[in-house]
Amino acid sequence: MKKMTRTCFSFSAICILFISFTGPGEQGTAIPYPEGFRHWVHIKTNLTGFRNQPQRKFDGFHQIYANEKAVEGYKTGHFPEGSVIVFDKHIADTSGGVIQPGARKFINIMYKSSEQFASTGGWGFEEFSGESRTEGRLDSQKQNNCFNSCHSGQQANDFVFSHFRE
Repeated sequence: MKKMTRTCFSFSAICILFISFTGPGEQGTAIPYPEGFRHWVHIKTNLTGFRNQPQRKFDGFHQIYANEKAVEGYKTGHFPEGSVIVFDKHIADTSGGVIQPGARKFINIMYKSSEQFASTGGWGFEEFSGESRTEGRLDSQKQNNCFNSCHSGQQANDFVFSHFRE
């Protein structure tokens, strides 16, 4: 019994190590949830459409966070491999005479890997609903739509809309 338990434990550890080092797959596969992204560099906050009732998908507060590699990209205009940008979208709560971020609607993620995502400008796209770390994933068609419908027009900025303000 002990030998079987050790074997299962060893196999589990190997699987965890493999998953930890492999990272996101090709377009259409899952980009991992960006744990701790709220501790990254805050790029900017916008408030849009808060008077719309009900608020549409992109109405409300959106805050953009970048990992260290993406911060380099914001400064140079070229985002290096491994750059991650998170678009954190919240309902605009207008109760009590104050406009403030309410419940999270979703987060969108851009992950830079030129080899894995060659057909979408080197960027992979993902989405997570609300506070979930598993729900709301984009299928490959929606990932391609992120690029083709919006980001493809931002080629001069390495396909990124936001700009870093120091």
